[in-house]
Amino acid sequence: MRDKAENLETHRTRQTPDKKPGDSKGSAKVCVFPAQLESDTQIAKATAKKLRIPFVDPLRAHIEPSAVALLKPEIAFGRQALPIRLVNNILLVAMATPQQPMAIRSLEILTGCKIRPAAAPKSALSVALRQTYEQPSRGATEGQQEALKGTQEKKAEAGKTGPLTVSVVSNKGGVGKTHFSINLAYALAKTGAKVLLIDADLGSADISTKLGIFAKYHLWHFLQKDQDMKHIVVPTTFRFDLICGTYGEFKLANLYYAQKVKFIKHFKKTSAGYDFVVFDLGAGIARTVLDFALGADHTVIVTTPQDLISGYACAKAAFFRYKEIEERLETRLTEYTPEFTFSPMLVINQVNHLEQGVKIYDSIERIVNKNINASEGRFRLKPEYLGSMPYDRESLRTAEQNMHPFLLDFPYVKVSQCIQHMSTRFCNPENPYDTRLNFKHSFRRFVAILTQKI
Repeated sequence: MRDKAENLETHRTRQTPDKKPGDSKGSAKVCVFPAQLESDTQIAKATAKKLRIPFVDPLRAHIEPSAVALLKPEIAFGRQALPIRLVNNILLVAMATPQQPMAIRSLEILTGCKIRPAAAPKSALSVALRQTYEQPSRGATEGQQEALKGTQEKKAEAGKTGPLTVSVVSNKGGVGKTHFSINLAYALAKTGAKVLLIDADLGSADISTKLGIFAKYHLWHFLQKDQDMKHIVVPTTFRFDLICGTYGEFKLANLYYAQKVKFIKHFKKTSAGYDFVVFDLGAGIARTVLDFALGADHTVIVTTPQDLISGYACAKAAFFRYKEIEERLETRLTEYTPEFTFSPMLVINQVNHLEQGVKIYDSIERIVNKNINASEGRFRLKPEYLGSMPYDRESLRTAEQNMHPFLLDFPYVKVSQCIQHMSTRFCNPENPYDTRLNFKHSFRRFVAILTQKI
């Protein structure tokens, strides 16, 4: 059986040209990293040889529709994984990151099959994913094809105008939101990207304590006009830069309009040199928190099995605020077309096993469809499953004592591998939902949301 599978999955391949900056349909900020300037094909072959797994060129492989049907398009794009064929309940999957056990395990949970990973060139895999899951576009008219091409070009252009922003929020404290933000920033920085972590938990900042970084100036000094934003950015030994928050400042937790405008103006200049910006927002569903969350390119909601209802409540509150903002933008901006689907990313922390995280996500999705989508008109709440994190008390306690990201001290424990795997979702953003398409520059959406007087 193994010989049969290997005969089916091994093919002679063509060399893929070296990628040039800006060629990718994903984030232009990522494709210029030094590690990706080498040939994708050579990297994939070296990975296959090191891991002793097959190498597959997905553009030349025979892809079985029955195998493709096992994985939803949003999961395939998000995980950068393309099912090739199914033999005796063993699913051969072309993957961009076959070296990550958590990625393989999550695919086994989602498909119900034993996964046999195969290394594939990233550029070829991205093309094959679009060709496989976007078949209707092949039969489109020339006009439709031109419209699709124009949309893709706008999406690529939008990705070049500034950093990719990720906001991390939760409905209550103690669910691991700040730990996730810190380790996500570190995971992204390890790729060679320039990352800025902003402690925007306004009035109750915690990143400084967890990392032992107590800056002389922080957000309060900026908002009180004591310092420019560029002067409160602190380099760290963890490869990312940090803007620290402050504790117990009621005024900082309730920003007024002029402060939001000032933050926007200076943030645009300061963030221009970064590839990613991660906002660690405060717990709860206050309007300022939700507006910062919705202004980012991606909104991540962290919850736990014990706080299932809180996680759902956070997604629900964000959705109705999102709907309110979209309707207001539609009224105020004549050429604006609302995006009717809001897709926050869910992270289930402190799970006993990965299957538990998937079951909790399924439960939230069912509740959303029953209580919200069934009665809504134009708008839909469609949460995306970003991943789960098992609870590792010893690693977490040791990392806190060392004041380090636990991904730095314990890179091979399950929780670290889970975050590492989730970070690839932002490095390879093949996301069909992208509100930036309605703005020539993605930063304009950020401005439009934060400056809403509603």
